[in-house]
Amino acid sequence: MTKITKTRLPRYRKAKTPPPMRLTDRDKRVVEAVYQLRFLTRDQIKQLEFEEGSMTACQRRLSLLYHNGYLSAVHKLVPTGYGSSKRAYCLSKKGAALISHLYGEKEARQIKWNEKHNKVESFFIEHTLAINDVRIAFLKAVLGTEDYSLFWFNEQEVKAWKEKIDDPENSGKTLPITPDSFLYLLGKDKKAYFFLEVDRATESNRRWRDKIRGYVEYVKSGKYQERFKTSALRVLTITTSKERMNNLIKTTQSAENAYFFLFATFGQIKDKNIIFNPVWKSTDKEDLKSLL
Repeated sequence: MTKITKTRLPRYRKAKTPPPMRLTDRDKRVVEAVYQLRFLTRDQIKQLEFEEGSMTACQRRLSLLYHNGYLSAVHKLVPTGYGSSKRAYCLSKKGAALISHLYGEKEARQIKWNEKHNKVESFFIEHTLAINDVRIAFLKAVLGTEDYSLFWFNEQEVKAWKEKIDDPENSGKTLPITPDSFLYLLGKDKKAYFFLEVDRATESNRRWRDKIRGYVEYVKSGKYQERFKTSALRVLTITTSKERMNNLIKTTQSAENAYFFLFATFGQIKDKNIIFNPVWKSTDKEDLKSLL
């Protein structure tokens, strides 16, 4: 009898002879998610597509997608601080071709990707993964209800708006309006608008206060209402710890008219419904509140 040995796939490079695979609908969704969110860890992909399955099943499909060239990966420890991973998955040339095939002709022409998109600093990857933790939490919360749809604009899309406001404390200078994301929830008879700030405890109190002042002046000027056709706004900030959160709240309270800011930690949103559960702390009340 011939003994069949199982070949161990290399860990930090793609196999010269990849194992055979047949693309499933879920595989295609995984590649599309990586394209849309740019960098995703195995844990994040499991939350999106393998929540009812095992981590082993998730890892097996990711291995196939990686070694067959549909995904690339950053092969180093990514210390996110709230669920680290030794690999952050990103799109590949073959994966980009798959996305073009899946999308319509008009959408396919809008796909702008090249390998340089994967060659970025660790700081950028960590920041992107942190934002994606929040985005996934919102996606999961929306999936639990038929009452609302989620619309999300990433940091690059927001920067393209080139919004800024005159700084009343420094003549001739401006304050940029550059949240990490803009999102809104659309219901049958209600819209809820949010700017998102993901804080990894790297900004000084002065820098944070300038950012708060920018948002306040943006609303006071009417520019926010002009762009979004609404006066409703909450600025959501998610940070690393309760101590850091309390520090940000104290700094926010030092700015006038900063009443529309809400705060939470990554730990608070991890296992709770980010929309409907009371996980958010305001600047004026001790009790936690929900978004809707």
